Amino acid sequence: MLACCPQAWEVLKGLPIRFDPGRFRFWLEQDYPFVEALYRYQVGLLQEAPQAHRFPLVQILLATVEELDWLLAQGVDPKAPVHPVRQEYIALLQEMGTLPYPYRLVFLYFLNRFFLEAWSAHVPEEGPWEELSQHWMAPEFQAVLYDLEVLAQGQLPLLDRARLARYLERILEMEVKTWSLLL
Repeated sequence: MLACCPQAWEVLKGLPIRFDPGRFRFWLEQDYPFVEALYRYQVGLLQEAPQAHRFPLVQILLATVEELDWLLAQGVDPKAPVHPVRQEYIALLQEMGTLPYPYRLVFLYFLNRFFLEAWSAHVPEEGPWEELSQHWMAPEFQAVLYDLEVLAQGQLPLLDRARLARYLERILEMEVKTWSLLL
């Protein structure tokens, strides 16, 4: 599934991120509106989910709520002005939210997968982000992500490959732009 966009994938993992505390704080603050939009995306997905998909979707939704709580505990201002990069990513998320359920489920998996791959490539294990790293890398969350991957793979035969590739490229492009806020 990652074969669609190897160059963007390599660009994302190879960004020369600098973890200046002020820059990271700005980045976290800019993460809040996106995670809030992701929460709404997941709620919409859960409303349409077949019974067999509900438990993993509830688990990923719970992880998103925990991330919002963590961001607030870090002192981010949920009413801070939203950077144009984040506005663009939120708009993409809203656009994807209008697609049929199978696409939305697959995109939810990839949003999480791309983010975690970038996080693993860029974020040191120690520092103010350590608690969140432990949350994302915890075996429980990795199990939820695995369940989501299995569900997503089950949806792939239902999807138009060209449409899928276009959205995956756009998601990766937005991840590159988002992580570039730390340059």
